[in-house]
Amino acid sequence: MKIKTKFKLTGLFFLVLLLVCSFALKAKAEDIKLNLTYPTFGNININYPGGNQDLNQIIAWLYYFIIGISGFSAFFMFVWGGFQWSSSAGNPNVVAEAKDKLTSAALGVLIVLSAYLILQVVNPELTTLNLPQIQIE
Repeated sequence: MKIKTKFKLTGLFFLVLLLVCSFALKAKAEDIKLNLTYPTFGNININYPGGNQDLNQIIAWLYYFIIGISGFSAFFMFVWGGFQWSSSAGNPNVVAEAKDKLTSAALGVLIVLSAYLILQVVNPELTTLNLPQIQIE
């Protein structure tokens, strides 16, 4: 008896969730604007007013944002590893740890840049997202 009640409650929950989502989709996408000020990455401006806030532009902005953050974190790891190496005073354990940080940072930069270059060289259209337009009435 408990299993049937659990299935009924789960079904009721998903039915209510479906109804709430269907009412939320009634809102027009043009009326929903992001109210924050975002930095411009890759010449993509998603700020309102003046910027395009399509899903395509937001995903492209996130792509360039992640590339930028990974570059910044690699720079930080290079600085931290270099400082750790220079302040190790010849301690072999600290030098090995610093070398490991520098190697990991270089490998991370290599992976991010190779992913970016592969996408740009193979087909630059892979980095542009063209979603079909859906008319909500």
